[in-house]
Amino acid sequence: MMRFVSVAILCAMGSTPVFACERPSAPSSIPDGATASKEDMLAAKKAVDAFKSGMEESLACDQSTAKKDAAGAELVKVADRFNAQVKAFKSKS
Repeated sequence: MMRFVSVAILCAMGSTPVFACERPSAPSSIPDGATASKEDMLAAKKAVDAFKSGMEESLACDQSTAKKDAAGAELVKVADRFNAQVKAFKSKS
């Protein structure tokens, strides 16, 4: 019985890093800065910041260079989309 418990604990401990390396989903949408309200833009900023934090955790954990490159490219793509909408939001004021 004790051996079974030890094996179960080792299996659980071994599987934990897999969940920590899970790649987050990009924000589903970023509002159009030309028509969005300030509240919409702030909500989008929170979503992008949460995505960025989750992606940084995933990048720190993952050992695959190809996965790191793809994740980094996705992060840049989301940031560029958001920054373009922030620029449009600021220019309408």
